[in-house]
Amino acid sequence: MEQELLKDSVQGCLFGVSHKFFRYNFDRVSKLDIHPGQIPLLHLLGTQEGLSQKEIARKLGIKPPTVNVSIQRMEKGGYVYRQTDLKDQRVTRIYLTDKGKEIEEKIVAMMAESEEIIIRGFSESEICLMKRMLRQMADNLDQAFQNDKDEGR
Repeated sequence: MEQELLKDSVQGCLFGVSHKFFRYNFDRVSKLDIHPGQIPLLHLLGTQEGLSQKEIARKLGIKPPTVNVSIQRMEKGGYVYRQTDLKDQRVTRIYLTDKGKEIEEKIVAMMAESEEIIIRGFSESEICLMKRMLRQMADNLDQAFQNDKDEGR
């Protein structure tokens, strides 16, 4: 009975959609020989090259050691390279290689295709409303998270 209630709840629906969306995209991205977790980093560097690891961590909301591991793996795969900042030798900047730029372009195209698939059958006003509601849910969760932190939970 509990399983059925969760299935019909908002969070159950969100989980189901996100799971299917991830599975669909994971399969497609895996064929490009990159890990799906590297997509946000690739996309960020595709739009803002030359960021430091600290800047990447802040912009993606992940811990610096996680960024470091991802960069090491992507460097081994030939997708990124490091270069010391010319003005501040203490800072290392991260750039996409030509191979990284090529993969990032493919990923952008795949994400556009995925977007078309998930909004198929919805009107423009429904899409607008859905985005507003999803943003509100995200804001609600951010607020709850902050409240828990403030209360020491």
